[in-house]
Amino acid sequence: MPGPLLRPDAGHDPALPEYADSVRAALLGGALGDAIGYRAGADAPDAEHPGADGGAGRLLVSDDTQLTLYTLDALLEVVEWANDGQPADETACLWLAYLRWLRTQGVPHPSEAPRPLPRRLDEHEVLHAVRDPAGTVLEALRSGRMGEVERPLLPDAEDAAAVPRSAPFGLLPHVGWRTLAPLAINGAALTHGHPEAQTAAAVYGFTVHAAVRARREGTARPVAAAVAAARETAAHLTRPVAETLARLDDAVRAAGAQAPAPEALPGGRPEVLAGEPTAPVVLAAGLWAALRAEAEAPAAADPQSVFRRAVGLGTASGAAPDATGSIAGAVTGAALGTAALPPEWLALLDARDAVADCAERWLREVGAPVV
Repeated sequence: MPGPLLRPDAGHDPALPEYADSVRAALLGGALGDAIGYRAGADAPDAEHPGADGGAGRLLVSDDTQLTLYTLDALLEVVEWANDGQPADETACLWLAYLRWLRTQGVPHPSEAPRPLPRRLDEHEVLHAVRDPAGTVLEALRSGRMGEVERPLLPDAEDAAAVPRSAPFGLLPHVGWRTLAPLAINGAALTHGHPEAQTAAAVYGFTVHAAVRARREGTARPVAAAVAAARETAAHLTRPVAETLARLDDAVRAAGAQAPAPEALPGGRPEVLAGEPTAPVVLAAGLWAALRAEAEAPAAADPQSVFRRAVGLGTASGAAPDATGSIAGAVTGAALGTAALPPEWLALLDARDAVADCAERWLREVGAPVV
């Protein structure tokens, strides 16, 4: 009988064959959703058919994918230290990685902060592109101080920028949710002081983790199972979580409706998930899109159709389409694997090589079989 998708003290086994494919699919799927959402925010194309204008334009990722890769690279550094028998401060590694990203954006290094050494990830030109980075992230990193849960830099920062970059926490091998939660919460607190923004980042990590495991278990509706597991686990957190739980419940109810409610926005997103783009709202909107797409058609028949629909719903209406698309794409990718990623979209993705390089280095370091 399948075990729970989220366990307190046990996590992914990277030696299992589905793990490597889900890592690639989550990272590439999140980048595709981000890029289509970023483009939708700029010129509102057909989100489910981004090549409909002739296919000449590239799909450009936003800072959401850039920071996701820097999150993964920070965790990769922690794993590298561990494999060498040395402990590392995970939150400090995350902060230094984000300071390296800040440097790629042409921002002078803050004088009060330590100067991190360059790493291979920094060599990818696409990560030096300036793609409308979130003001909260820039403000926090420019301060040269390390934001903490107990000593927040921006106590009221509840926007969604800390959420998409938190997908890699759900890909960590061997660790259960008791370890995943503080890592994601502390990582979010580096730039976002609002407790619900930090909680939403952790719940997103839970969902990605559970989606990978649901795929391995052969769950019939892996996205729905992953969201349910994340919601149940989030209720055990001993910190502010009420807003995030309420928005998750809204997403599940709306996704299960037989038809969009009359008050739904033009893209189909329920009005309850279309308010201010706070971290809980954007997380819920992205998960609603993935849930709705999975409910509309069986993934086994045409996984690419499900992925297209999830990203299309996530980016078609509401604020923060890049963040919402990234969430929908990463969770659907983690649940369905690389077979769900449309190759014609991948061919247009400007960050494809950077994402693939980062994923392969991660898989080698954690001991996953790389084909």
